[in-house]
Amino acid sequence: MLKLNFAAASDRGLVRGNNEDSAYAGPYLLALADGMGGHAAGEVASQLMITHLMGLDKNPRDNDMLALLGTVSAEANWSIAEHIRKHPETDGMGTTLTSMMFNGSQFAVCHAGDSRAYLLRDNKLQQVTKDDTYVQSLVDEGKLDPEDVTSHPQKSLILKAYNGRDVEPTLFLLDAQPGDRILLCSDGLSDPVTASTIESALLAGSLEEVANRLVELALRSGGPDNVTIVLADVVEASEEEVAELDALAAQSANADTTEFAASEESPVINPQAIMVGAIAGEVPEPTHPDSAASRAAALNRRPQVIEPYSGPATAAGAPRSTVSPTGGNPTNPVDADDAEGTADAEPADEEPGRRRRFFGWPLIVSILVIIALVAGVWWVSKNYLNNNYYVAVVEASTTSENKDAANEEIRIMQGIDMELFGRPLNKDYQVACLREDGALQLAGNSCPTGTQAFSLTDLPPSERSAVGNLDSGSYDEVQSQLTQLSERALPKCRESTTDKDKFRSTPGIDCREVN
Repeated sequence: MLKLNFAAASDRGLVRGNNEDSAYAGPYLLALADGMGGHAAGEVASQLMITHLMGLDKNPRDNDMLALLGTVSAEANWSIAEHIRKHPETDGMGTTLTSMMFNGSQFAVCHAGDSRAYLLRDNKLQQVTKDDTYVQSLVDEGKLDPEDVTSHPQKSLILKAYNGRDVEPTLFLLDAQPGDRILLCSDGLSDPVTASTIESALLAGSLEEVANRLVELALRSGGPDNVTIVLADVVEASEEEVAELDALAAQSANADTTEFAASEESPVINPQAIMVGAIAGEVPEPTHPDSAASRAAALNRRPQVIEPYSGPATAAGAPRSTVSPTGGNPTNPVDADDAEGTADAEPADEEPGRRRRFFGWPLIVSILVIIALVAGVWWVSKNYLNNNYYVAVVEASTTSENKDAANEEIRIMQGIDMELFGRPLNKDYQVACLREDGALQLAGNSCPTGTQAFSLTDLPPSERSAVGNLDSGSYDEVQSQLTQLSERALPKCRESTTDKDKFRSTPGIDCREVN
């Protein structure tokens, strides 16, 4: 048999004025919820989620853990929807969820949002959940390199959250092994602290020491967000130890050995459990580490008035909302009335750079607008290119090595005389041809019988330089330009009967050759 040793820690960070994270650690349940939506809203959503889930902290035995997690998180989501209905000013609030239920051999994982679950096994750290974020979707599609995620301007836009609307969490099972170390964390840790640094911190020390070390690392990196940590070690356990855990769980208020349920009015609390963050109530202001990043964050923080939290009493002896597994009784979570009372207070202004808001319709509308604009620009450009023409001088196909003006044909081109990314924005439309009597005739790819291509040498030398500088326009305008050029073409060369006539008739100078 296997059991869990666990610890948890939370800190509001160096920028946020309140802590919207809520987390729970017990012998059979690990859960972390990162609230969003502003003061008196985000913390309510995260508390409602954890309050519902804590009823699952008992030995699941043969019960379907995935079904339990999915059902209870959906009930919590319904409670969030009800709260928003009663308090419309909190519309937009929601919470992420990363939770794990343990049966002695396996973890059932329920995940939605950008909080994370990590597994340290054989001294190697691996992320077991995938962020439900816009940038992660870009990575999955091969449009963004994983190393560029942290610097992407939209890295905090999330695709899934419990915000009172339908959501399908990711559910899966994970086998447990003795020696495994589990980490659940909010993005307040995973954003500013690299995975390699997190791995190094997890390798040595007790759970309490590691939890505090991870919080300190986040704060020394600027503490831009609430940071919450849940840790658990998988260790061997005897049947007697497991029986003792079950006996303690049976002491929970309203506990039942067969029913897994929790209510907002009478939440089921395992006496061994640890709760941190908003659900633990107010905690003393922590002493934050002195670093360049923390000082900069403190300077950037805007002063604001934070309404006193009307929840339960302060968790004793928890400067960072940290409680050890052998600590005192956990603080009771707020019930629904307490949560609603908190939300009735006038919300404080959002802090500058307020992180994540669940983006659904606003992002979809924005994307559709961008698509419409791009499509509009594409249609206008295509329409212009299809209806714009110009006269051009094109080198005729020839096998002769002497490529002079005699080989340059006059043609009508469709589009504009330029390139984009190495591709021409034009195409050969028609070739200008002259009949023997000098009349203009336009043809497709080649001149028909009885005509020949209209070349530069068919024009007087004084007219040739102007051909490539004619204005573009409609087809009729360009056709008119060519008609005028043909009218100025040189006369047909005649056969010389005397040496005097031969001297006066020079092809390309005072006459044009006709084949």
